Amino acid sequence: MTRSQRIKSIVKLKQNRERHAAKEFAATQSALASIRQRLQQMLGYRQEYLQMFGTRQEKISIKQMREQQAFILQLDEGIRMLNEQIRIQEKMNNQERQNWLNQKQQLDTMQNIFERCVQTEQQLQLLREQNSLDDLSQAQIARR
Repeated sequence: MTRSQRIKSIVKLKQNRERHAAKEFAATQSALASIRQRLQQMLGYRQEYLQMFGTRQEKISIKQMREQQAFILQLDEGIRMLNEQIRIQEKMNNQERQNWLNQKQQLDTMQNIFERCVQTEQQLQLLREQNSLDDLSQAQIARR
């Protein structure tokens, strides 16, 4: 087994690791987008709710007002929790991105080493062939 063949197996392993890291990164990006979308929906719902109760012309009881305030506080708590989830997911996203970039760099390095190794082996093969031809030529000249 040539050196380039041994390195090629390492390159394949690095490709698999890079692909896996890319998939993990994509999954965290998708999860982050989903959480952000839910946050936007909840903010929109909160805004609609505030507008709806702010434009009411009828009088409401104290009990209804407390229920409205409690509901708004629940929405605010949900918004706070989503913002916390976004913070955590962004951190995970950054870690997965960094992991993917590291795997990509390792793959690129191994591919460069593989290419140089193949070139070196080709040059050595050409040199051997040239030496063999030179030896044949010398042998033919010596026979004359």
